[in-house]
Amino acid sequence: MLLAMRVVAGAVLAAALLVWAAPAQAYDFGKEWGYAVVDDNPFTDPGTGALLPATQVFPRGRIKDKDAKDCCNVALTVTVVGTAGQTLTNFIVRDGQEVFRTIDRRLDTSPNPIAAIRYEFCRSDDKCATHAIARPPTPVTPPPPNPTPTPNPNPLPTDDLDADGYPSATDCSDVNNTVHPGAPEVPGNGIDDDCVGGDVPARVTALVRSKFSLASRRSSPKVNLLRVQDAPPGAQVDVLCRGKRCPFKQRVRTVDAKGQVSLTKLFRKRLAPGITLDIVVSRPNTIAKVSRYLIRRGKIPAQRSLCLPLGATQPQKTC
Repeated sequence: MLLAMRVVAGAVLAAALLVWAAPAQAYDFGKEWGYAVVDDNPFTDPGTGALLPATQVFPRGRIKDKDAKDCCNVALTVTVVGTAGQTLTNFIVRDGQEVFRTIDRRLDTSPNPIAAIRYEFCRSDDKCATHAIARPPTPVTPPPPNPTPTPNPNPLPTDDLDADGYPSATDCSDVNNTVHPGAPEVPGNGIDDDCVGGDVPARVTALVRSKFSLASRRSSPKVNLLRVQDAPPGAQVDVLCRGKRCPFKQRVRTVDAKGQVSLTKLFRKRLAPGITLDIVVSRPNTIAKVSRYLIRRGKIPAQRSLCLPLGATQPQKTC
């Protein structure tokens, strides 16, 4: 009976993987604190099985947190590496609510060729697992036997395949007429629209409203209002506390369809002096917004605006 149950469970898992990775093979990170499976053939077209161009990769998979009630969330960082070892582009997919988050995105790093793709599956307490996949070599077509030399060949004309006014010699993607030198750059779309060497990451826009009160000049501040609004729908809000007398280390919320979520009820007591609160509003492949409050006795906390670049762990003044 146990063997039959395992066979059925294996068949269900295989069928689920085929939904997004057929007929490719899958790589399972196999961690007890989170679920992460990625397609082990990201350099092939999922429909035809053909090898993608040297500047394209198509990572596919999904992740999920094992337990939303434990200490930490999970995140999968996808990094595309160039032939010189440089990072061409990356993005992050997170979950802390036991909900499957899908990775299904074709990336184009034109004109820079891709050498490999790296996956880093991590928990927010720095437990990590890494899996890298090198791009397979492009098949070389042998020349025909005994080729007949052409005397004094005429030079080939300059092509403009997408008819955008820029020849293929200067156009970093001559199959897309919205991509060419001088084109408007669209942040966070995974494409080098203006041919300057990579995509510009988008930024989270959100408003963090706060209101504090003091019972006396020597009392600690109390949270009367703490609310995120005007955020992108589905954005994640991490409330982080540092200091010896924090009421908690981390709480995670998700904004509603209107881009709002209230954080006021997380703080029922007055805040202890010396702690630091960070309100981080984030979404995948986007520079996160950070609002920081330093708690002092007898002072109404002021809001300090910071940002968190892609792949970074510490907020910065500018990104």
